[in-house]
Amino acid sequence: VGETMSDNIYGGEYEGPKYEFSQSVIDLRRLPRFGYSKDITLLFSSNQEEQASYAAGLIALFVFLLVFFIFWTLTILVFKIMGPGNAGFLSGHHFVVPDPAEDVKNIGKRPFRVRLVFLISAGLLMTYSVLFVTMGLTNVDNTANTMTQSLKQTGKLIINAELIAKSLEEVGNNSVEIRDSAVEQLDNFCPQNPQIGDMTGVDVMAIANQAKADLTMLSNFIKDGLATLNEALTRARVFANNVDNTIAEVQFWGWQMKLLSAGLFVLPSFLVMGVGLVMLDLDLPNYQKFLSYFVMPCFVFVTIIVYIVCAAILPISATNADACTGGGRVHGGPDDTLLTIWRHLRGNDTGIVFQIAAYYTQRCNPKYYPYGFLSKYLNDLDEAITSTGTIAQAVQDNLGLLEAQCGRSFDEVVPVVKDMSDNLKILRDNADMTLDLIKCKNINDLYVNTMHDAACKYSVSALAWIFASALIIAVCGLIMIMLRSAYYPVENLELIDSWIKAPKSASGSNSSPTQPSTEFEENPTSPTHSNKTAPVTPQVDDNNQNEFDFEVDDKPSDEF
Repeated sequence: VGETMSDNIYGGEYEGPKYEFSQSVIDLRRLPRFGYSKDITLLFSSNQEEQASYAAGLIALFVFLLVFFIFWTLTILVFKIMGPGNAGFLSGHHFVVPDPAEDVKNIGKRPFRVRLVFLISAGLLMTYSVLFVTMGLTNVDNTANTMTQSLKQTGKLIINAELIAKSLEEVGNNSVEIRDSAVEQLDNFCPQNPQIGDMTGVDVMAIANQAKADLTMLSNFIKDGLATLNEALTRARVFANNVDNTIAEVQFWGWQMKLLSAGLFVLPSFLVMGVGLVMLDLDLPNYQKFLSYFVMPCFVFVTIIVYIVCAAILPISATNADACTGGGRVHGGPDDTLLTIWRHLRGNDTGIVFQIAAYYTQRCNPKYYPYGFLSKYLNDLDEAITSTGTIAQAVQDNLGLLEAQCGRSFDEVVPVVKDMSDNLKILRDNADMTLDLIKCKNINDLYVNTMHDAACKYSVSALAWIFASALIIAVCGLIMIMLRSAYYPVENLELIDSWIKAPKSASGSNSSPTQPSTEFEENPTSPTHSNKTAPVTPQVDDNNQNEFDFEVDDKPSDEF
């Protein structure tokens, strides 16, 4: 019994696993806070300035990223308002280039480069859209599944504890009735000869008084302890049900997320197809209108949603990483965070609640063992079992002498005392089962599964992937919106006679007809290369013949 009790009380030689920092926690912990604190436990401090310092760092992260995206969006809008005459292709209009046939290669470089950047951005966006689902949302599901497993294990522990509590209640009620009968029998054990112990050689009266005291004490302990146990089980059951309902209500892969993920893959596919068509010199005006008036507005809307999600996820990710790092000066992971929060809330209180939390979260450290008081109960229980067994044996061995000297019958004493002894043994077994149920390995495994794995491994990895994917998707999306002219064909600038000037010689006179010219020469008979677009009238700058402006006829643009 001694070895079993020692193993149950102190958990044997079990030592909980040490928390290992994941790379996601380390990376997110490095996020800048603009001079504010990274200690999440300060939120539970009584110092409001410390609370504000941590909260301000999170708000600064959100505002900084959101302002960056909004500024970029407004820049695109400004380019749109400026129009092609001032912003060129950045306004969303066709590329407009000069038309000399001998310079076609150089003239096509800018559209090609823009389309190449567009396609690369689209490829990255679609790749990270897949990673957003496979790495981000998958880890979210892993978090939910791990939490569900923990809740199932908690439910099993609660069910077993409730069975033990029910057994204790039944045995306790029986023990109270038997205790009352036993105390009544032992209270007036030998009225005619109180010194009966001198004759029997056994201090029967002392043993009877000790058994009476033990039974009374255990009756009170059962009553009070059972009430406390039932209250704790009720709270645990309510908490587990609330967490289970929360996980069930939060649909991480609902129709909204499915629609967003589909949009991030399907919409860029249409845009890439449009760019591919113009690169193959296929001009499909109707398809370009479809892109401009339907696909691109939808893509803009999806991109805005993504960068809002990205800005919101950033402080959440930082908070999760901070909670998994630890508080105060010692960054010992979530185990340290919990105790630091307790100290902020309760100071130096090291009562039973603190001992329970510290014991199960600090790798089953024996110095935090919270059930030391139970050892006294178990000792008292063993003593009661011994004392009742001793009095029953003493009565049986000296039954004739006791009846003769005490002037009473002991027929009811032995059965009552034996029944009480049997109930005490059942109580002892239930106590062992209770301690085995709450031994450190069981609860610590549950804690490690919930905190180390679900909250500080899968959850942080999910948030890190969601943030990184959303950031790249938002950046690539804004690049594609800014370079949306890539899916339009190039609009060639039609040359007219007034734009062409003969080059001057070194002496200032016009060069001879045989001298090679470095400027575009007039060729009235050469055909133009306009792609059925509005005619463009060049405006010549006499001060610099290599520069030109152009005016476009007032015609509604098809682009977004």
